[in-house]
Amino acid sequence: MRKIPVIIDTDPGVDDSVAIMMLAASEKTDIKAVTTTHGNVGLAGTTKNALGLRELLGLDCEVAMGADRPMIVPQKEASFFHGSNGVAGYEMPAPTKPVSREKAWDLMYRYAKEYEGELVLVSLGPMTNTALAILKYPDFAKKIKRIYMMGGSRSWGNHSQYAEFNIWGDPHACSVVLESGIPVTMADLVFGDSLKMNGKKEREILSHAKKLKPFAEAIMDLHKTIADTFNSQKGELVPFDETESVFYDTSAAIALLEDGESLVTDDYYVLCETQSSTTNGMTVFDYKGYMKKERNVQLCVDVDKDKYFELLTKAFSHFE
Repeated sequence: MRKIPVIIDTDPGVDDSVAIMMLAASEKTDIKAVTTTHGNVGLAGTTKNALGLRELLGLDCEVAMGADRPMIVPQKEASFFHGSNGVAGYEMPAPTKPVSREKAWDLMYRYAKEYEGELVLVSLGPMTNTALAILKYPDFAKKIKRIYMMGGSRSWGNHSQYAEFNIWGDPHACSVVLESGIPVTMADLVFGDSLKMNGKKEREILSHAKKLKPFAEAIMDLHKTIADTFNSQKGELVPFDETESVFYDTSAAIALLEDGESLVTDDYYVLCETQSSTTNGMTVFDYKGYMKKERNVQLCVDVDKDKYFELLTKAFSHFE
């Protein structure tokens, strides 16, 4: 079976790292490059984490730096949910290979030309790098097979009333991508929530880690801290095994790995709101077709959860 050439555009990130692990452990994907962006922490931090993750997993791929800020809106970050360094306080190994001299969007274009019509982008953070590639290279969009993105929401937001963090981080970039003509498979916040597990299940999955055991333990400690914080705010005392957590960015990984298998999608025209102070970053779904626009998004609505847990376990147990 010929592997799918993939570039992962990311802001690692605990759940970004686990998504990368899932793709790296799969026989279906060939990771050509990891490109970094602002997001969960600043660009210097996400790039350091990507270089360290390449070292930790033994990946044979390039790492290129991208945008250090959104196209227009102020920069945001989410260190509370990922730890001050973005990866649960775990110290990634020092890199033995340097970061690429190319900017992320230039590297994307180079691989798009080399693997024209075959290259897949997996977007796990704000979409600034992809938007800049689209704007800089007029033929870029036609060379990309598909984007699998973790971002957006058909319903509620997690960083504003309606906006999911990755889109909220650069709504104008998301708008450029959605209007580019590149086929998009969206693993939105609601789909991500469908992959939640309780603490007992998370403990079971992470217990299979071998080489990655220290990282798995750091993730568990972070999730316990977050759960304790939220429970104390609500005045509750809930055992960790009964609390829920989710690796949101793994939803894009499972969408790619189970596409054509157990993944179920619905097609919609989707735009990204960039003008409203209330709904900025909201992904707006034209459910009834009122806008008379061609459907530009495959929305993930279901996947075999047992298969997801199997591949998630493999992500932690694969590396020795």
